[in-house]
Amino acid sequence: MNHFKACLFILLLAATVHSSCVSDATDVVLSDQGLLIGMVIGFTAVVLALAYMIGTTLGHTHYVVFAKDEAYHLGFSIVMLFAFSAVLIFSCDLMNYFYHGVFANLGPLPSQCYLGEGTGMNSAASCYIKLVKNDATRLSKSYIQNYLDYLMESTFSFSLAIPLLNSYTAIPGAYRRVVSNQYDIILNTFLIPALMSLSMQKIGLDFINENVIKWILPSAFVLRFFIPTRQMGNMLIALSLGLYVIVPFMYVFNLAMYDAVLSDCNAYAQAVCDSVVDSYSCSSSPEITCSNPDGFWFVARLIPQAIFLPNLTIAILITFLSAVHKGLRVVG
Repeated sequence: MNHFKACLFILLLAATVHSSCVSDATDVVLSDQGLLIGMVIGFTAVVLALAYMIGTTLGHTHYVVFAKDEAYHLGFSIVMLFAFSAVLIFSCDLMNYFYHGVFANLGPLPSQCYLGEGTGMNSAASCYIKLVKNDATRLSKSYIQNYLDYLMESTFSFSLAIPLLNSYTAIPGAYRRVVSNQYDIILNTFLIPALMSLSMQKIGLDFINENVIKWILPSAFVLRFFIPTRQMGNMLIALSLGLYVIVPFMYVFNLAMYDAVLSDCNAYAQAVCDSVVDSYSCSSSPEITCSNPDGFWFVARLIPQAIFLPNLTIAILITFLSAVHKGLRVVG
């Protein structure tokens, strides 16, 4: 068991030297989870040795067949455990390729979430989702404040009383209620749902970064070592790969548009300029929305990240889980 842990640690250490973004994977070996996996492997090896000895000594062939079959599954599980570090290396190389092929040619990006060589997908994805969530929070607070300000201003009135004749009341700021309603519609239709969605996505990514390698992956291999729970272990292994590799990659790929593509406001100004929120001169100078920190442009670019792209990520993740699980069932 100690030799197994030492070999696995050396392999993961080589991966760590190769790229710093997989250093967290060594926690599996150095923590209690790695000890648990080693204990289960040792226990399984002892049981298989006893079954093989009983089968060959007493002539019970079914014990021998059981020992050989489970020895294959045990060996395949160990190979899979070693291969997971190779998957992490691949994910780091993929990010480096993404940087050199895409980001390096775009120049310095506003977010600074992707810092180049050695940056992991998980850290880049967490940085991006935090950035977008902060933008949604700022816009929500600003729209709430604008809604209240315009609503209060719309109630201002003054009266003129002429003795023995009549009194007249004027509300010069009544039109501001229309502006207030516009802020309220945008807030409740777009900003609040987007903020809730982005907050839940951030919680999900934080959970993936902190718990997949530490808990889900070791639990998957422990379940795989036992016959009744082997298929559940296969499913959890596929889930670990999907959550730790596919989901962060999709978030980095999707949120890169928020950082690189959707930062070019002038290209879409005519379509997103709002005559109430931005300016009443949208027809003549729509680029006014790009200089307005509360402009509808900054609301519009939240929608893909909050609604459409997460659904695409979920669909790809489900397809990946199904394919990997079927493959593991075939090979062992």
